[in-house]
Amino acid sequence: MNTLRPMVMSLGLLLTTRSFAFAPAADDPICLLKSCAVTLLQCGIEEECRNWLGCVRGCGDDKIKCPSTCGFFYQSDRINKTSQCVFDSRCVDLGFAILPNYEHGNRPTLPLPELTGSYWFAASYGGTHIFDYDCQRFDFAAGKEASQLIRVNFSVPLTLNGASRLTSAHGSFLRLNSGAVEVAYENFSGYHERWYLLDLTPDSLLAHVCIDAGQVCYDYGTVLLTKSAMSELAPGILQQIDHVAREQYGGGIGDFKQSRVEGCGD
Repeated sequence: MNTLRPMVMSLGLLLTTRSFAFAPAADDPICLLKSCAVTLLQCGIEEECRNWLGCVRGCGDDKIKCPSTCGFFYQSDRINKTSQCVFDSRCVDLGFAILPNYEHGNRPTLPLPELTGSYWFAASYGGTHIFDYDCQRFDFAAGKEASQLIRVNFSVPLTLNGASRLTSAHGSFLRLNSGAVEVAYENFSGYHERWYLLDLTPDSLLAHVCIDAGQVCYDYGTVLLTKSAMSELAPGILQQIDHVAREQYGGGIGDFKQSRVEGCGD
């Protein structure tokens, strides 16, 4: 009886929810039940997965940021399996169509070197950014396998419903023949990004990012990663970033939206 109730609750959440992490608009609940009933029932047994379902249920018309926050805050193998089943079922509108299709600008894509060290998400330009939060950090290390160019651990502190967690995602950067880099996070099955490197200095990385959804890559915008706060970068680096941004978009570094970095490592 103790396990039956959460299982029934999870099915109830499914039938009334409008969103899932990375799979927001549930267009056909019956289709999902046919494809993922067992997976969803198992999700209902686990408290973390059940909390995730409850979180996305409250996202309303927010098709990207809120469900993504729920998926980042609540994490488990069971959530990952449930999210993968939702992706594979093709029963939902993933919501990515609210983003424009990716189109590369004038700046050529640079090859990604064997990047190592820690970088902060310092600023962004354009796009509907999933995580416009402070204190986002990317820790890069050499890949352990030949197919893995770089290993990455992304972390960000989040507060949800009065609880705070340092959440994280880990995965690999893989080179593609197109010149882009595929980012595959292992604890978000089915979700991939492509990064097009536009500029690289010893202290900064500028890349255009899109969300890979098969035949279409949806434009996420441009992200600037820096090893320190932008105010601490050498003037020459800021001038270079400004030059690249103007060449690519027609607007300079002053058009970027900055994220808080100062004090995040304390």
